[in-house]
Amino acid sequence: MELSDYFGSIDLTKLGQIIRLHPELVKTVNMKDGTQHKFLNVDINAKQQADQYGNVAYLKVACKKAEQKQGLNYYLCDLRLSQNQQQAASQPPQQAQAPASTSDDLPF
Repeated sequence: MELSDYFGSIDLTKLGQIIRLHPELVKTVNMKDGTQHKFLNVDINAKQQADQYGNVAYLKVACKKAEQKQGLNYYLCDLRLSQNQQQAASQPPQQAQAPASTSDDLPF
């Protein structure tokens, strides 16, 4: 599995609606310092091919298989490759060249 850098924007209004409708998706964890933190499990999945906007993956709330079979999929956003990843993929690797020798008086 190849790891890449993706970027996208999550619609917080939509995320809030999902959490209000399905609070059971949020996990509350007691931390070592005594504070409570709330977590939402997510999945990042690659698309079979990029869409018309260049999105190559998507982020969705992680659901149980039974819920997915019922058609419950909560998509949060589409993801694109970062500009650095796109440039690296389009440019062939360059070979390092030895530095040109300079004639100076330094002994090192």
